[in-house]
Amino acid sequence: MSIYHKIALAVLSSILLEVGFTQFTDSKYVLAQSMNNADTSCYWQTTDGRNIDLGVLCGSKSQPLPTSSSTSEQEFSIENVRLISIIKTREFYVTGNLTNRSNKTQGILDMSYQVYKQVDGYLKPDYSNNFTVEKIQLQAGETTKFEAQLRRRPTLLMFTSLDSSEQGSIPLDICYTNTVEQGELCKRLSPISIRRYSPSK
Repeated sequence: MSIYHKIALAVLSSILLEVGFTQFTDSKYVLAQSMNNADTSCYWQTTDGRNIDLGVLCGSKSQPLPTSSSTSEQEFSIENVRLISIIKTREFYVTGNLTNRSNKTQGILDMSYQVYKQVDGYLKPDYSNNFTVEKIQLQAGETTKFEAQLRRRPTLLMFTSLDSSEQGSIPLDICYTNTVEQGELCKRLSPISIRRYSPSK
């Protein structure tokens, strides 16, 4: 076994100790290979639904971060999230599309986000607020736009929750990033999903 793989095994062991072995009692180790290529996706799925990437051990290649996601309830999808900078006025906005994927009308009561900043190498909450949603009543399959003006360019932006009249509060925990470095910072927050911003028009 190479030194590289020994280091990877040591890192995995420390992760197991950190999260606790009880979480892995009925967990699943998944090794999936695409039929179209030799790339391998290798991860450990815990009982709480989180995936721990074991790509280093399996030799898989890093995959690009997706730019869209669906909530765990599959009631909504969030797409085309963009970070828009207006240099002249030093204004920053986040915009995107929210689609009702259910077969019934949904009322959007609230959609929240949390901004983080980095202080002395540590991530700390900066401020939180709600998005402005264009349509608060969505028919089945209907899409609406949402937007928020930020106080400054965010170090990290986390979509925290969406409140629906039909589903109640749905946790989102989606961390958005533009760079590999930001993606590594996102991992510290243990989000459900890490997504890349869509390119600005």
